[in-house]
Amino acid sequence: MSVNSLVRGTEQARRPVGPAVSVLVAAVCLGAGQVIGWFVLRGTGFDSGSDAGLITSCLAAFLPTLVLMGLWVGAGERRPLWTLGFRSASPVRTAFLGAGTALAFLVLLSVAGSVVGRSGQGDDDTGSPALGVGLLLLAAFAVQASTEEVVFRGFLLPRFTARWGVTVGVLGSSALFAAAHMINLRAPSTYIAMTFLLGVALALWALADGALWRTCAFHTVWNWLPHLLGGSDDGTVAEATTATTVASFAVLALVVLGALWSFRRSPRGRTGLRDLQEERA
Repeated sequence: MSVNSLVRGTEQARRPVGPAVSVLVAAVCLGAGQVIGWFVLRGTGFDSGSDAGLITSCLAAFLPTLVLMGLWVGAGERRPLWTLGFRSASPVRTAFLGAGTALAFLVLLSVAGSVVGRSGQGDDDTGSPALGVGLLLLAAFAVQASTEEVVFRGFLLPRFTARWGVTVGVLGSSALFAAAHMINLRAPSTYIAMTFLLGVALALWALADGALWRTCAFHTVWNWLPHLLGGSDDGTVAEATTATTVASFAVLALVVLGALWSFRRSPRGRTGLRDLQEERA
């Protein structure tokens, strides 16, 4: 029997809450983390654009969010923490699959950008960080990306999907994921739209696997590698020409199609969720 443990995880709650309360809880956890991160970064005196500032802000902002989310799930809803998407028969394999997929699409994105003449990436002589700094950045991005996965794909996506179905679950959680990135007031609308598409792909993969191991690894590499190589802080382009923006959207569309293919062929994806809906009908 195909079972989607990610969506079924909501059934483990002894104090279940609805989608509206879940959104409020997610907002409070994220907001509290951002406030803590801001104060910690300010206290250190690090430049927010430096590697030290980025590492500090990622850890100081997202670790508290992760702890608060864990406290809510464990003490508030009274359900095991593994129900947030960490039950998998092959976590290592799916994590490597996610990291490899991110690497492949980042290479494709780089090639597409080169073809259309991307400028401004690698033109400054800043170079890549030293090995130790690169590993610290990897750890920081892993915390940041995994926390976002827990909040949006581990906590909100299953709640929306259990209540309203896959379409609303995927689109709704992805819209909130994109909205959360609007905290960066300098982010252009194209960046927010790309973030939404990325959220759709991650949500489909999470439902396909019934777990977050692939999405956590993909999201981490997607954010970390471009920064390591001297580009933006993720696979999207903050400042780009029309041609590079179109190329980025095209690559992200391929990411979404790849995730949709994974979802449709996975027994834990479409079939598992259909079985779940039939049980509840």
